[in-house]
Amino acid sequence: MSEDKVSLPVETAMRAPPLTAQFSDTISTIVDRMVTYDVGCCLIMSGGGPVGIVTERDIVDRVVRAGRDASKTLAKDVMSSPLISIECNKPISQALKTMRDKHIRRLVVLKGGKLVGILTERRLLDSFVT
Repeated sequence: MSEDKVSLPVETAMRAPPLTAQFSDTISTIVDRMVTYDVGCCLIMSGGGPVGIVTERDIVDRVVRAGRDASKTLAKDVMSSPLISIECNKPISQALKTMRDKHIRRLVVLKGGKLVGILTERRLLDSFVT
């Protein structure tokens, strides 16, 4: 991994805007949106800010394997929280360290405390290959 790439700010590799849904949206609605936008996660919003995340794994583990009805199961019931975040101007190296240390594959990206994007392993890999 080249030193110049890891010193770039997180905002150069993040997805913006991130896919979002409301706390009270159903999992079937969220799955439809994830498929439409070809993403593996959706940030869950409440009160104007992100409060959780629903990932493909959350859907498989907490809906499919649990035998729940996706059209009746709400985001708030299966989302992962709390969210781990990083400011958009921080270096990619810091994001990678945080992801490794916290054993996570996604970071919420903030600018002055406001949601601006999401950084995923996939986006990071893509940024290093291109």
